[in-house]
Amino acid sequence: MAFAARHRSLTDPRWTWPALSMKGRAVAALRQRLGLLDTRAEAIADPQIPVAMMFLCLDEILDSCDHRWVIHMRACQDWLRLRRQLPSSSRSFQAEQSLVSFAERFFAFQDVISRTACGKAPHFGLEYWEDLGRGTDAQEWWMGCSTALANIIFRITELGRARDRKELSADTFEMQAGSLEEELQSLTYKNHQDYDGIPGDGLIRTSFELMRESVTLYHHCLLYDASPSTPLVATAIRKILQMTHELMEAGSFSGLAFPLFVAAVELDPLNDELILQHSDAALSEKRVSGRWFVLETLQTLSVCSLFNVPRTRAVIRNIWTMRDLRLEEDEATRARNDWNFYVSPYSSNISLA
Repeated sequence: MAFAARHRSLTDPRWTWPALSMKGRAVAALRQRLGLLDTRAEAIADPQIPVAMMFLCLDEILDSCDHRWVIHMRACQDWLRLRRQLPSSSRSFQAEQSLVSFAERFFAFQDVISRTACGKAPHFGLEYWEDLGRGTDAQEWWMGCSTALANIIFRITELGRARDRKELSADTFEMQAGSLEEELQSLTYKNHQDYDGIPGDGLIRTSFELMRESVTLYHHCLLYDASPSTPLVATAIRKILQMTHELMEAGSFSGLAFPLFVAAVELDPLNDELILQHSDAALSEKRVSGRWFVLETLQTLSVCSLFNVPRTRAVIRNIWTMRDLRLEEDEATRARNDWNFYVSPYSSNISLA
């Protein structure tokens, strides 16, 4: 209830104080619950603890989206590590274990998708996504992508970090980057029959293609040094923003933070015109500025999303400003990796889940 009230307060200021009051009571109740547990093992075995951490994390993301939400992620990681050390007889029943598994996946996805922006070290390691990614290419609704795609995102980020630390030879890097690109292209959409009868196959397909196109753009910018002036980047951005437009026209607003961010930060400041196609063929095409479309989309998402729209908008606008100030860039600047130069330094602790 505390988190719901906090989200409501984004559009109705009357809920601000009730939300703060509910959060205070929730934290007090959590402390009381921990105090009633007799042993450390009981606290670690309690499946409600990571769920509480998850909602506290979401609250911090909505509030300011700074280092504080990362603190909850680290705390949950420590809790999960200690839980694995318990003997199996001390762990919860299967129904309770599902709560723990969901909280674990929530934090792991927050980690992997948000680190794309800043490139920091992972909290949930590669072994987690390797285990999770095998044979799981079906779409996870709340994540907006499959676990197989999340696996690829993780390895793209880590390959970029390894190159920056000069841990790989040029040949090894090129081979691994090419392998990741092939994996991205080989991912296939599964029709709605594989999703327990959930309707809206067209929207699901568009969402799948949107996320894959966005990850491909991220891959080229981070690993292949692509920039806004690269033809592939310009084409990908227009595809991403068009699909975003289509999903929003259809009333689908989830899973748009990462695609919108990736496209927005790589917009060409000298040529960002879009030609938006409407789902209704009777309506004419609409020519708009890419920056205008991004800002309008963020405004729409501000009332129906769980990521921090004001913080995301501020980061994007700051990156645009940095690009505008360097339109007459020199050769040394052009030789740098565009993502590492313009995006990563200004995107610390942003949440894109």
